[in-house]
Amino acid sequence: MEFRHVLFPVDFSRRAHGAAPRIKALARRFDAKVTLLHTADLPGPWFVGMEAPMLPEIQWPEIEEEATKRMAQFAAAEFAGELVNTVVEQGDPGTGIVDFAAENDVDLIALPTHGRGMFRAALLGSVTAKVLHDALCPVWTDAHAEEVSPTNDGAWHSILCAIDTGKECGNLLRAGAELRDRFGATVRLVHAVPGAEAGQERYLDLDFQRFLEDSARKSIAGLQQEAGTNFDVCLGAGSPSRVVAEAALHHDADLVVIGHGHLRGVAGRLRTHAYGIIRSAPCPVLSL
Repeated sequence: MEFRHVLFPVDFSRRAHGAAPRIKALARRFDAKVTLLHTADLPGPWFVGMEAPMLPEIQWPEIEEEATKRMAQFAAAEFAGELVNTVVEQGDPGTGIVDFAAENDVDLIALPTHGRGMFRAALLGSVTAKVLHDALCPVWTDAHAEEVSPTNDGAWHSILCAIDTGKECGNLLRAGAELRDRFGATVRLVHAVPGAEAGQERYLDLDFQRFLEDSARKSIAGLQQEAGTNFDVCLGAGSPSRVVAEAALHHDADLVVIGHGHLRGVAGRLRTHAYGIIRSAPCPVLSL
């Protein structure tokens, strides 16, 4: 696994400043170049009647000049001494990020994510959701970037790979092995089986719970044998987002790795819970 070009979308928020130390450390580990991208989405026309649009007086050159200055200040403050590219574009941020990545050989998109106001616990930011849905390259997200100490170097010592039991998980297992070998990290697998969640207690008794867990262990053992890995396995009953979050806290994980592929073309219990895992994880999530 090689990340040679990291794209860091910047909106000048606390989240962006909070994520910068981890992204800088990540780029150093892979000896990757970094592009800082700011995309300004200009407001559309206002309508005061059925056929009476009013265009707001917005001068793109002025907006571009101001954003370029702020990007230079951001780069100087957060990437001092590092060689980074800065790009300012006009358009929808989500589309701009995905298109830029596809057109410029980006290996990794790295961005903090968030909810909106009182809905923080329920939603991802719309830009992050679009990038996760459409991006063809891996995506690094951190829902708690603004809470990270500026001195945090984002070291990866403990990594959790959240897996399903489908054949496609072989790529995720091999990616975990590459990360282990590259960084000397401890890698564990975490898998959620249906279980003690609201409304499910009456359907699942203990015998059936054990059957599900035994079946999952056998399936995962087979996948590991095919991939040539032998990681410890953490099983939990309940929603994948809760099981993964609890395992990450228990093992003090620095990174959770999930498979998202190109979300428009995938299915599966774990992948349909990708947004919940990212939102709930107490550490960054790498979606491969």
